[in-house]
Amino acid sequence: MPLSSPQLPISEAPIASPLDPALSQAAVRALVKGQVLEAIKLVRFERNVGLHEAKDLVETFLRSQPALKNRIDEAEANAREGVLRWLIFLLIGGAGLGYFLM
Repeated sequence: MPLSSPQLPISEAPIASPLDPALSQAAVRALVKGQVLEAIKLVRFERNVGLHEAKDLVETFLRSQPALKNRIDEAEANAREGVLRWLIFLLIGGAGLGYFLM
């Protein structure tokens, strides 16, 4: 006669994902502001996990929120474009200054 147990067998037990996409309100606010690094820092502090685990948690959350991810991606692209414009401006300005000083 098999022993009955109130617990589910291991194969039927629900498995909790270590990458629970639920983040704290502070981390979500940081992501809404576009501060991904700040969100990762908050997750590390709040959950007492390593950098890699915190980054995975934030990325998992962003994958579950495509509108927020698109907004952050657009902000990063705009920032890169702005840096590129300044770099081009400085190179042309430096070339022009070098031409007039020679």
